[in-house]
Amino acid sequence: MLDVIGESIIFTVLNLIGGTIRWLVVSFFHLIFNTTKRPYKSYIYHPDDETMLIDGTNGCLKTVVGIACIIIVVMFMNAL
Repeated sequence: MLDVIGESIIFTVLNLIGGTIRWLVVSFFHLIFNTTKRPYKSYIYHPDDETMLIDGTNGCLKTVVGIACIIIVVMFMNAL
């Protein structure tokens, strides 16, 4: 039971980190090219309803971006 809860918490945190980084990068490009932006909520939750996706393409991408961000931060902290 604790394994399921722990995995859910880890994937939720990785989803939030990855979704936030994706939103920042895409918002920066939308600002440069002067196009319309999607709201932050659409990068975290499913576009149709307010369920957080862990599986599927977007959920996997957010998880990978979150893991990459944590690895970069850890490597940077070790270099100091």
